[in-house]
Amino acid sequence: MGTLTWPLLLLVLGLGFLMAEAFIPSGGMLPLLALVSVGLSLWEAFRQSYELGLGFLLADTVLLPLSVGLGLYLWQKSPLAARMTLKAPGPEEISVSHSGYRVDHLIGERGFTLTPLKPTGLVDFDGRRLEGVSEQGLIPEGTSVEAVSVRSGRLMVRMVATTHPATT
Repeated sequence: MGTLTWPLLLLVLGLGFLMAEAFIPSGGMLPLLALVSVGLSLWEAFRQSYELGLGFLLADTVLLPLSVGLGLYLWQKSPLAARMTLKAPGPEEISVSHSGYRVDHLIGERGFTLTPLKPTGLVDFDGRRLEGVSEQGLIPEGTSVEAVSVRSGRLMVRMVATTHPATT
């Protein structure tokens, strides 16, 4: 046999063990075998000659990451990976967050606070309890408020002066 036979055979065997780990979960046994095979390949190459050993060391630094990357690339396309990973949602499965809780139509409407807004609390608009955010400062419980805008799905409110029917 030639001088390259054993080092090449052990290197190919080690790279094969490394790629096989992507498909066969071995609890670390296949990477250990890969490490031993690549190590023996380097030992045998350096035993043949120093230049051959350096060549194999350089080849290992290129081939080991490439084989790991190739193994992971091939694993992604395997049936095992299809069963283990989530599928991307289809267009019909994607919906706007809180789309059923639109509050844009309440802008300009009046309601009252159910809890103090410090700056967030509960507000009531036509019997509907919502989370409201005070536009400016603290608003006490039971105060009349007006919806002024919607930010990040939250209803921004402002305290309004109320007129009592007895005073008008």
